[in-house]
Amino acid sequence: MKRTKILATYGPAISTPAKVGQLVAAGVNGIRVNCSHGDPATYGEAVKVIRQGTKQSPYPIGILFDISGPKLRLDRFEGEIVVKAGDKITLVTKGTDLSKRQIAVNHPAIIQSLKKGERLFIDDGKVAFTATSASKDRVTAEAINPGVLSSAKGINVPDTDLAIPTITPKDKKDIEAAVKFGADLVALSFVRSGDDIIEAKHLIKKFGGHQKVIAKLEKKEAIAKLEDILLLADGVMIARGDLGVELPPAELPHLQREIIRLANRHHKPVIVATQMLESMRFSPRATRAEISDVAGAVFDFVDTVMLSAETATGEYPLEAVQVMTDVIAATERAAPTRRVALDEYLISSPQSRGIAEAVRSAIEVCPTAIICAFTTSGFTAEMISTLFPPQMVVALTPDERVMRRLALRRSVYPVKAAQPKSMDHMRQVVDQISREHGLAGKGERVIITGGSPFGSTTPTNFMMIHEVQ
Repeated sequence: MKRTKILATYGPAISTPAKVGQLVAAGVNGIRVNCSHGDPATYGEAVKVIRQGTKQSPYPIGILFDISGPKLRLDRFEGEIVVKAGDKITLVTKGTDLSKRQIAVNHPAIIQSLKKGERLFIDDGKVAFTATSASKDRVTAEAINPGVLSSAKGINVPDTDLAIPTITPKDKKDIEAAVKFGADLVALSFVRSGDDIIEAKHLIKKFGGHQKVIAKLEKKEAIAKLEDILLLADGVMIARGDLGVELPPAELPHLQREIIRLANRHHKPVIVATQMLESMRFSPRATRAEISDVAGAVFDFVDTVMLSAETATGEYPLEAVQVMTDVIAATERAAPTRRVALDEYLISSPQSRGIAEAVRSAIEVCPTAIICAFTTSGFTAEMISTLFPPQMVVALTPDERVMRRLALRRSVYPVKAAQPKSMDHMRQVVDQISREHGLAGKGERVIITGGSPFGSTTPTNFMMIHEVQ
């Protein structure tokens, strides 16, 4: 069983229960529904296929709705404009006219917010421009490098304070759909501050949901307010595509490590995304650079690595998952253990810190097969996960929603179990689950954490070492 989890993206390439099931058997732990494509009806169909395809999995599979946010794009048009360095184009609020090298944009606020001297990037940064003049209805921009402008290409404006809300009317409908169809996690795109997380959580609560909110880090403003975002979000996704346009690409590797370090400090899961095995969209083999990229994320102790177009529309979705699983397995065998400096961690209470200290001390001096955490909310399993134990963390909970939310947590494998009625009953449950799932054999030691008195919602307050019978 691998510690690092895999999040695959749903799409035409895996749009049957059988294909989803194959990916799960190959190592997928969660499925992403990309809300940039489709509407609530198609999301509902996707969830239905995913649930059917994953029902045979011995461990729960989480579903993440990726809310698209305010996508900044050129207008849709026929043809293209070829530009050389020094050429000028005009961006307008409406009225594309290629003969005049004039292109409309999909958000008037792009034009209204840009100022003279600010940069804009088109098509994932392939063509860069500097604004040479700006008014409320048009911007003239000069090309920094040659390239081709075509229909609906994305726009990035890293120097500009955009007067556009992070959560659009479409996003609100998509968040409502995430609640309606029982998604487990919601990823919020283009987060700029903690206020965006508060708004998303308010909407989820308004629609009667329970979903956790993952902040997608792809804006320069988000990096400037990272601590605030980490305090409020339930996890982060390092979306390296847009982030690599917003910031100098050379800064991404060290920035990725810094984000992971800070997220660990806050006990928040980290998903690394974008082009991890991009070449496998069209090739059955990954490049050596891509393999090193996945391995680097594993060495950095991320919770989850993500596949996007590789599984959504690629020609080799199953092979991509198998490659990622193989790389994770080989890297985890070679990866050194990591000892957490608890003084650097934000632990919510002395009691929680005491349990963390006890678990860490126990796994260092006593060989154990697994760690079994009886949990109501999932917090104890999450906390133990961020200690980076070499053992798997088996989260025992009666709540299926909690189980699925834990599916993308590093090292955590949730199993449904009733709250124990006594210490003897607790040990019996651990023995039974250890045998049924092949997690520990007779005579092997396991660590157990839980809350006493039993049958209550008392936070975890004890740890014991148990020998499986």
